[in-house]
Order: sequence, then structure tokens, then C-alpha cells
Amino acid sequence: MPICQLKTNCPLDDAAREALLLDTAATAAELLRKPLPAVMVMLDSCDMRMNGTADTVFFAEFRYILPQEYTDQKQAFLELFADRMLTLFRQHTGVDPHRIYMQFTEMTRESAWKYTGKD
Repeated sequence: MPICQLKTNCPLDDAAREALLLDTAATAAELLRKPLPAVMVMLDSCDMRMNGTADTVFFAEFRYILPQEYTDQKQAFLELFADRMLTLFRQHTGVDPHRIYMQFTEMTRESAWKYTGKD
């Protein structure tokens, strides 16, 4: 299950929060070759400082399994992933791109948890 954890001090109303969450999930699902129901996205509003100021800032952490077709092109995949997400976050928040920080953590298939639905 890919996980996208987002944090910002950008004021967003309910409709803007929902749009950001849905767009992030859909884009991650597309890039990671996963069905939308398999993508978890979290969005937290919190106090944040960057460079000593409380100006609008955005942090995103992604945990994912590298799609097989990118096994030998990890750097190209990360550039594509980062570029797409940077564009998405700027569209939804207007945050200065120098105040958006993203962290990417690749997981192995063996270390990723999968719910099987067994009762």
C-alpha cells in the first residue's frame, strides 16, 4: 500500500482539502501502477516553520514500492514522481516551490504490509 503523508500550514477549506487528497491519491496510483483503493493519503494542518518563518510551507512523505518497469531507471522514476507531485501541490496550494519539501522512501515488497481481508 503506497502511503502519502502530507503536512502544511496552508489554509484550506473542506473542498480544497478533499480535492488535494483525491488528486494526490489518483496521481500516486497512476505513477505507482496501483489501484486507487490501495493508496493511502493523509493530510495534516499544523504549525510549521522553514527558514525561520511561518510563511506557507508544504511537506510530503511518500512510501512506495518501485514499479517493476523502473527497476533499472530509479532516478528517472523519482524525477517524474517529484515533478508531478510538485506541480500538483503548487496547483492546489500556491506554495512557493522553494518551500515544498518531499521525502521518498522505497520499500521492498517483503516489508510492505498487505491486508488480505481474511476474517
